[in-house]
Amino acid sequence: MNKVHACVILFLVLIGVSVRTQGQEYRIFIHPTSKVTVYGSTNVNNFKFDYTEEITLDKPVQVKQQGGALRLSGGYIDLKVRAFDSGNGIMNKDFRKMLLEEENPFIQVELTSLMPSWLPENVWLEGKAEIAVNINQIIRKYTVKCKVENPGSLLIYGRQKVLLTDFGLTPPVRMMGMVKVNEWVDLDFALRFATDR
Repeated sequence: MNKVHACVILFLVLIGVSVRTQGQEYRIFIHPTSKVTVYGSTNVNNFKFDYTEEITLDKPVQVKQQGGALRLSGGYIDLKVRAFDSGNGIMNKDFRKMLLEEENPFIQVELTSLMPSWLPENVWLEGKAEIAVNINQIIRKYTVKCKVENPGSLLIYGRQKVLLTDFGLTPPVRMMGMVKVNEWVDLDFALRFATDR
């Protein structure tokens, strides 16, 4: 991770200046301070699942400017279902069962595009990002916030409401129907990116 700390130029400022009509390939790193948490509730209490492993992006990402947006391909982040932890073994087991972990061991998040609020000289400090979330082989797209942080990192962040039934998932029911999990959960994330250029 020393490469991450050594990055001085934010990859998207670089992209904003250098990408025109042809795509360019970047090796992008995710800073270890990145976090993903799932918040939810039942009819009796609230719960949260923290992602406990390092989040990585292992393949180069293609970036192409199209109008005012930056289109990305290859920006896939695989989150292991097993790496989400609530601190409660029974809840962890229910969570994995609900997400059909045996058939789908990963939740995949893809960064598909960035829509910067451009300033003069092709520079930007904030904007929006489009992400595609793949759970149970079903993909849903969401628009979230992004901003340039100092030193040299891009933060993509938000708290996105997700309807479990949109992904073909059935919220668990326990104690003969007395405890029911709400079909809405919040996907809360703060992903920090830097590049090797």
